[in-house]
Amino acid sequence: MNCKELVYLLGDYLDGSMEDRLREDLDAHIVMCESCTNFLRTYDTTKLICRQVRLNEIPEEFRERLKSFVIEKAREHHQELDKYRKMAAEEQKREVETLLRAFRERRLAPSLSLLFDAHRDRCETCGGFLRYLNGGGEPKPCPEEIEEHFAEFFEALPPGEEPYLS
Repeated sequence: MNCKELVYLLGDYLDGSMEDRLREDLDAHIVMCESCTNFLRTYDTTKLICRQVRLNEIPEEFRERLKSFVIEKAREHHQELDKYRKMAAEEQKREVETLLRAFRERRLAPSLSLLFDAHRDRCETCGGFLRYLNGGGEPKPCPEEIEEHFAEFFEALPPGEEPYLS
């Protein structure tokens, strides 16, 4: 996560509509970044000031220009957000492909190997897919719902443990 991404995701972050994992990433960035902490403080102050202004105090021409500006920025924001989501999805896909390749090649770290074995036997979502791969089946594309499931495996790793054997 970086400062530019914070700006693009700010609306979702502040209104609480952001995915939990993404929110955690942003929270971690904000704690370490003085610039973003100051930006958020300034943003909050700006919101408070704007609430105090009465609509009839703002000239009509300015209101229209402001409305056009906000609509245009919202469009840009959504385009950038879509681009970021696409990049994140592509990265997740690559991570899961690497994870599954290591599973087939029996190169998983001990804790991940244990998780995969237990998961293969108990999980209705991905158990069949894992049994297929475990049985030496030809690699096939990972279905999207299973990909999401496997992406969570990285979070199950003990802190500092590498997912793969060298």
